[in-house]
Amino acid sequence: MNAETISQWNAKRGMMLACQALAYALFIVTGVIWAVAGAGAGIFADIITIVLMVAVLAVFHWYWPFRATVIDRAIGCVAGLLSIVVVTSPAAGNLLVPMSEAIERSPLQYEMHAETQWAAAVAGLLVLLTIVSFARQMLREERSHLIRALSHCVTGGAASIALAGWYFIPYVVSGAFTLQPALFAGIIVVMVLFVLVLAFGSVWWLKELDPDPAVRAPWVGVAMLPVMLYGLVVFAAALVVQLAA
Repeated sequence: MNAETISQWNAKRGMMLACQALAYALFIVTGVIWAVAGAGAGIFADIITIVLMVAVLAVFHWYWPFRATVIDRAIGCVAGLLSIVVVTSPAAGNLLVPMSEAIERSPLQYEMHAETQWAAAVAGLLVLLTIVSFARQMLREERSHLIRALSHCVTGGAASIALAGWYFIPYVVSGAFTLQPALFAGIIVVMVLFVLVLAFGSVWWLKELDPDPAVRAPWVGVAMLPVMLYGLVVFAAALVVQLAA
């Protein structure tokens, strides 16, 4: 990559971080409304959260920041959609972890049933993603840059799967009402640190960006990548809140 290309993408750093911050803000505001509002507003916020997740997934794959074919991008997109379906649909989640099992184990297992379902889905989807991505690369007629193509496909797919963790943001917000203030503040501080680390990482990713020339604004995809990966942080924070409550 020449210096001119690096300079071109560095020039988008401010816009990239702004898009990233906007996505975070939309998820957080919707999660707060979902957690503190009444039943009617909560349902509305639930729908908005799902719409936001699908929108971020679509934007990321449209402005794909890696080198990969349409098929590689489709693999990650399908994996991300399946993750969203599992986290938002009790029927889909029960195929992985039946509610009866959670009830039999303990009250805590029952309370954490949604997280358990999604964790099982993530594990299964990551294994499936790795197998399908590897098989896809083996079926290519031209196998140049095999490792790069495989890593890009798996990275994009893993981020797509992680995105659905944002569905648990109301669980985190509920900690403000159920946890000791010091503990809740500690959770928020750790979450903010992860935001900063991922933002720093995205600046470095932008500097090293070497996208498909056909993608017009790959920096938008870079902006969405930390937001999607942050779904795992939200999921982990929700688990801590549930365990500590």
